[in-house]
Amino acid sequence: MRAITAIAAVALAGLAACSPVFAAPADDARSRIRALEQRILDADRAIPAARRAERAASARVAAAERRASTARRALGTRADAHRAGQAILAQRIRHLYREGADDPLVTALLSGGGLAALASERAGIERTAAEDAAMVARLRASRRQMARLEQARSRDEAAARAARDEAVNQRAALEGLRADRAAALRQARRALARIEAREQRADRRSARDRSAAAAPGATRATTPRNGRWPAVAGGPSRAVLERIAWCESRGNPRAIGGGGQFRGKYQFMQSTWESMGGRGDPAAASEAEQDYRAAVLFVRWGPGQWPVCAAFAR
Repeated sequence: MRAITAIAAVALAGLAACSPVFAAPADDARSRIRALEQRILDADRAIPAARRAERAASARVAAAERRASTARRALGTRADAHRAGQAILAQRIRHLYREGADDPLVTALLSGGGLAALASERAGIERTAAEDAAMVARLRASRRQMARLEQARSRDEAAARAARDEAVNQRAALEGLRADRAAALRQARRALARIEAREQRADRRSARDRSAAAAPGATRATTPRNGRWPAVAGGPSRAVLERIAWCESRGNPRAIGGGGQFRGKYQFMQSTWESMGGRGDPAAASEAEQDYRAAVLFVRWGPGQWPVCAAFAR
């Protein structure tokens, strides 16, 4: 996107170029490492509690399964009684069907038993009918109760299993998050090592430059007298620089963007330009000097100083 200050780019990935206060990339990387370490510690404290919750939920599932087994046995006993009652009722119905042609009251009169026998027979019929009606009611109530028991057992088991599954998922999520943070921490530490190595190389180069400037006959001018800027050791190829410049400004050395904040062919910020040894307005410098300063920036801090256009540095 824009050439970001060399001292603020790594931790903020090119998104804080507008900040007037800069922190060294190594400091930002160290802050990120400390934050990741703290988050890992937080996860390490949370994971044991999640594991305990998972074990408790598994114990509730086991208890629910035991209750379900007991309920199934009770339901089996009730079902046996229900079937026995149905069998008795069916037997009585078959008996009534077979004997239905003979009116028991007429039979009692014809047998010579008199009114006493007739009354006794009628009472027996009414008693049997009442017993049959009561049995039908009991069978219906038993069927409804068995259905309620089965539903309660099913809900109990389902709730226990849902609680266990949730506990398992929470524990797995915490462990996955912890693993992700550990991986990010390893990556951040590697990035810090690279930044520190680059800073050490930059410090050595600066020390050599200061020694050369202090030598007899050395010049402090930043622009070569012949106007020809030297190649940067280990720098990017001309083609890479041109691709970055085309992405940033369409290759225009006088381009000004970001409300005047980003200037020149490589859209330098003023602070970045000066940290690379430039003086004055980057957009007013010669194209050759802009190429030179961009190559120095590339060598010192990598293509990430142009977060979007770094894709063209391949």
